[in-house]
Amino acid sequence: MTNYFAQVSGENLELAKAEIEALARLCPYKIEITWLGRVAKLHSVFNPSEFLLDRAALVKRAGILIGEFSHDESIIEGIANGFWKDNVLSSDRFSVRTICIESEYDHQKRVKIERELGAHIQRITGAKVELRSPNVNILVIILAERLLVCESTESNLRRLLRAREPGKKPFFHPSMMNSILARTMCNLAGVRPGNILLDPFCGGGGILCEAAYMGAIVVGIDKNWKLLEGARLNLSAIKSKYSLIQADALHLPVQTADYIVTDPPYGRSSSTRGAESRELFDSLLRNAPSILRSGKENLCVCASSEMNLSEMVQNAGLCIRYDIKITVHSGLVREIVTVNL
Repeated sequence: MTNYFAQVSGENLELAKAEIEALARLCPYKIEITWLGRVAKLHSVFNPSEFLLDRAALVKRAGILIGEFSHDESIIEGIANGFWKDNVLSSDRFSVRTICIESEYDHQKRVKIERELGAHIQRITGAKVELRSPNVNILVIILAERLLVCESTESNLRRLLRAREPGKKPFFHPSMMNSILARTMCNLAGVRPGNILLDPFCGGGGILCEAAYMGAIVVGIDKNWKLLEGARLNLSAIKSKYSLIQADALHLPVQTADYIVTDPPYGRSSSTRGAESRELFDSLLRNAPSILRSGKENLCVCASSEMNLSEMVQNAGLCIRYDIKITVHSGLVREIVTVNL
């Protein structure tokens, strides 16, 4: 088995850890995960980094973990010359960079690591140093107590997600969920290509759009015709398979789905108020076991913490895998819950 790594963003570490763990369960092979702050060490017989970079909203970069050292150890002496000869070709263009995560490290020491390791790799392999457009990226991650030397690939998905934010879609509504959170929720639910995802409170289709980009067949329900028309515009731009239904979530006209991922309305800008929102979610909890084809954690819900989602799930006799709070701003805290059915 080989060691790999994934560095997550600092937006919400608990949520990022949950996303990595959920995606690891989708892999057909075992992945052992050890966390070093915002860095996940992944021990596996196959390289999971490409899958994580393709799927995870909160992974900034991932790749092979070449070596792990204390601050006093020599990186050059600790990595066999044969590794560089086998993994960096003379025709390659490579870079060596350092980043500090949750640690302070003297700038001159960082520059020294980059220059000395770069010169060593160049001397061993004959490859050229290219900082602007390298095809091999060597990254030294500096943590509080150790150094991780990695072959790293940056996430292209995060750039795409920023380009897919609600305000950049054909139709926009303030209630639409941002693309990063929508993608993360789909990952927590274990969404797979070709399967059916239901959002019974779809609004303008923020969650539906991200699930569609992941290859899912999406079904959206909402009472508001204007929002459904907006969801149609957004989904049509993706050219995906979808169905949109104007209906009341208390009486879902859908018999079966593989996943339910949703963001129930709540608050002043919603068409419902607190009491009705809780009634809608309670109805969803009662209906979900008969709708979802398989159990596991295929139900993922995000709502204002004022709704007390976790309490409602427990009162319904269901089990929670993840219960994560996200501070949006000083006046709003959201709660994400995945439910074991």
